[in-house]
Amino acid sequence: MASLLESVLEASGGRDRWSKVGTVSAVLRIGGPMWSMVRAPDVLGEHDVTVDLGRQRTVFRDYHQAGLRGVYTPERVSLLDENGDTERELLDPRGSFQGAVTDVAWDTLQALYFVGYATWNYLTAPRLLTLPGVQVKELPPERPVLDPQPGLSDGWRRLAVTFPDDITVHNSEQTFYYDEDGLQRRMDYAPVVTGGIPGIHMIDGHQEVAGIVLPTRRRVFIPNPEGPGLLPDPFITMDYSDIRIG
Repeated sequence: MASLLESVLEASGGRDRWSKVGTVSAVLRIGGPMWSMVRAPDVLGEHDVTVDLGRQRTVFRDYHQAGLRGVYTPERVSLLDENGDTERELLDPRGSFQGAVTDVAWDTLQALYFVGYATWNYLTAPRLLTLPGVQVKELPPERPVLDPQPGLSDGWRRLAVTFPDDITVHNSEQTFYYDEDGLQRRMDYAPVVTGGIPGIHMIDGHQEVAGIVLPTRRRVFIPNPEGPGLLPDPFITMDYSDIRIG
């Protein structure tokens, strides 16, 4: 019987097809109340984005203002003008979040770092899970305590994923959920840069593009600070269209 990871890779296009992918591009629409809380309006709305599968790099066109490119790498985020000259940059962006929570204003470049690494993670999965140093282990079935709809996640198979320090992710220990077809439907994590608030990240709307299957709809829910369960509305929304494989 094939391992869960192999089944997931096959359902999304197969190892061989993923190995030939150089870039994934899309129009990404971002919403949700988080961006008002951290006072980062540049993130809201539509962005044309490209991730590089050969390295941890994400490029947003017309980020912050028309003609500027927002470029994420783990060590540096920057705003480049039309000539490729740097207008602003932030070195060691992860370190700039020390002690940060979601009621503290984020700089434009801090917001770019967050959406840059998150988008890179999302558009490279499940190939992301095959990178050197990533450890995966199938977990037994369980009924999650936190679920946007009670019972929604029941029966989905789970992978415990541990990421090495050289891959930038929300936090090193995460759980990925897959339905009976091997498609990712959920991930649980607690981003370091938001102070470790748990995220219940629901995924659907899968589409095939050039033989690669990617989800187009993501909704992140967080615990209700005033009672049990989750807040009813998503904290972050991400919708993808016009997906292109390079």
